[in-house]
Amino acid sequence: MTLLELTVVLATLALAAALFLITPFTAYLHGRAASDAAATMAQDVALLERIAQNGGANDGATLNVVSTNPLAYDCFYGRPNAIDPNSVLGPKIVHRSFDGVALTGGPVDPATPLLFASNGSIQYVSAGVWADQHQTIQLTLTPSGDEARASHVELDLFTGGISLP
Repeated sequence: MTLLELTVVLATLALAAALFLITPFTAYLHGRAASDAAATMAQDVALLERIAQNGGANDGATLNVVSTNPLAYDCFYGRPNAIDPNSVLGPKIVHRSFDGVALTGGPVDPATPLLFASNGSIQYVSAGVWADQHQTIQLTLTPSGDEARASHVELDLFTGGISLP
């Protein structure tokens, strides 16, 4: 066996090994995408709660979903004046986007932002009506095309409690 033949055989084996390892790794990353997005969203919700509590009486904060698939949202100081006439939407704190993850469940969408009050509660307006604050809502994040690997962020609207079941 010549050196050239040996190099070709080793290159072929290395390519086969790389293909064998890359396929499960990409499946692993795809499966983790929703849980990573849920953890990040929970941290952003906690940040917005702290910002709203540390602000003035009518300052608040807002999480505004830009797109549900792929999931993208913006976090702002303040609350939209069209919903809360005592506040105004302030500067953007952070923009997040998650390729390959969709927001598939929950009351929040591009037309329904989450609003954070100075008392620690979370609110939203659905069809022009303020939702009941004595409930827990669940936001479902799903990797694209894989409903079985959905992750959830649960929010207690009254206390502002956040959990990742």
